[in-house]
Amino acid sequence: MSSYLNQTLTRRRIWMGGALVATLATGVVLGVLLTSNQAHAQQTVTYDGPTSMVFHFVKPSATGDYEAMLQRLEEGVSANHQDLANGWKVFRSETDFSGQGAAVYVWVMDPVVRGGDYSAMNIINEIVTDPAEMQGIFESYNASYVDGQLKQLPLNLTEVIGF
Repeated sequence: MSSYLNQTLTRRRIWMGGALVATLATGVVLGVLLTSNQAHAQQTVTYDGPTSMVFHFVKPSATGDYEAMLQRLEEGVSANHQDLANGWKVFRSETDFSGQGAAVYVWVMDPVVRGGDYSAMNIINEIVTDPAEMQGIFESYNASYVDGQLKQLPLNLTEVIGF
C-alpha cells in the first residue's frame, strides 16, 4: 500500500513539474514573439493651459547632445504631428537664472493642442526604427540635464491681459 502511495505522489510531482516547465516555456516564447522592437514609450506629456512653457536645464557641456535630440524631435513633429508644430517653438536663454550653471532651453507651446502628446521621446520613437539608436538618443537626452534637483520646470499659462 505504501508503495502505491509513493508511486502516486511521484507521478503527481512529475506532472506538476512538467506543467510548471511548460508554463515557463510558453511565457518565454510569447515574450520573445510579442515584444516590440521599438524602445518602450515614455509617459504621455500633455498641458492644460491655453499656453505652456517648459524650462529645460541642460549641462553646458551637453548642449550638442541636447540640440541633436531637438533635431530628431523636429523631424518627428514635422513627419507626424503638424498640429503640434504650428504653435511649438524652442528657445535658448542667454542667461542662467537657475543657479545650477545650466544652459536654459525654453519650450513654448502657444496654443497648446489639447490632448496632444508633447513627449519628446514618444515623438522621436515614432520615426526611429533602430532600437539601439533610440536607446542612445534616450540616454544622451537624459544625461544632458544638470545634476541638480530642477531639470525641467513646466508652466501652464493663462493670459491675464493682452496689449
